[in-house]
Amino acid sequence: MEFQTISIREFNEYRKRPDTWVIDLRNKEEFEEVHVEGARNIPYENLKMYQKYLPKDKIYVLYCDRGSSSLMAAKEMSKEGYQTVTVVGGIQSILQNI
Repeated sequence: MEFQTISIREFNEYRKRPDTWVIDLRNKEEFEEVHVEGARNIPYENLKMYQKYLPKDKIYVLYCDRGSSSLMAAKEMSKEGYQTVTVVGGIQSILQNI
């Protein structure tokens, strides 16, 4: 399965979809400081542990601080059969475009 990278405009469209979960891969403290409304926090370090509880019929929009961890997570999850997309530039890009 493949994953894709998306722009902020595409991110805003995905957020509206009922079959999409937005996952913030940053640590709990960073998440509590600022995050996208409706996002779930699963720190990248814990993703493997929680992945087995994530339904495979959802689209996972992943973001981290600048995009590198979400890119790695998207690759890993897509190999396991999850449909994933990652936001180019991460939360830094999202915050600049709100």
